[in-house]
Amino acid sequence: RDPPTFGLGIKEVWEVDPKFHKEGKIVHSIGWPMDMRTYGGSFLYHMPENKISVGFVVALDYENPYLSPYQEFQRFKTHPSMRAMFESGNCISYGARTIVEGGLQSLPRLSFPGGVLVGDAAGFLNVPKIKGTHNAMKSGMLAAESVFFALQHGETEAASYEQRFRSSWLYEDLYAVRNIRPAFRFGLLPFLAFSALDAYVF
Repeated sequence: RDPPTFGLGIKEVWEVDPKFHKEGKIVHSIGWPMDMRTYGGSFLYHMPENKISVGFVVALDYENPYLSPYQEFQRFKTHPSMRAMFESGNCISYGARTIVEGGLQSLPRLSFPGGVLVGDAAGFLNVPKIKGTHNAMKSGMLAAESVFFALQHGETEAASYEQRFRSSWLYEDLYAVRNIRPAFRFGLLPFLAFSALDAYVF
């Protein structure tokens, strides 16, 4: 298995002028303002009541020792397509967290005597789709079934969890994007070309 990789995600909730708000609108981006060798991107979700959720994720394997994920996020908000929205808006909450983004090849052993790993603790995030909550829920359901089975049979480890995972749609979901994150080692443009071929041709 590959070693795990991590990213730092920064998120803010803003109240914006109604003229900039379109409830339900979703914007994802990759690249700018970072250089072509740094993996990361953004999300922007228009929520009810003129609120938006905006975030920026930077992979923590960046090469530039002077790079600041927080400052890259601030630069991102100066893009001409959204600058006016932030200049007239008001940030009402913020936070940050580290995410596990290695994908299928970086998953650890999922069970051990007396415990299991679920959700982001195991690394079930689908990074290209920014899809984690329902993957975490599904892994919790699979783990619960495995723990129940182990208790019924007097076992101390939910050893069936791995097989249940491999037989579920969660495995298929992660398998389909297994090469996306590792492909970035070639840089942004080759990564985009490979990802398109991998997703739509092979």
